[in-house]
Amino acid sequence: MFAFVTLPVEINASHRALLWLNNNEITSRETHPKAQKALRLAAYTYVIAALSSLATLLYYVSLVMGRSRD
Repeated sequence: MFAFVTLPVEINASHRALLWLNNNEITSRETHPKAQKALRLAAYTYVIAALSSLATLLYYVSLVMGRSRD
């Protein structure tokens, strides 16, 4: 559940980092798309982690539900 609560914060952090890089002229026209891709992929790691947590939760719920039927 924690992974899903913090997911919007993490995605927004990547967006804010990209804006910061752009506003402070740290990235150039050549490097900006690469930074954008790297930060997008970093945000996707949190999405994958949240989905993994959900899959684990569903697995344990199915184990508990299966035992209660026996």
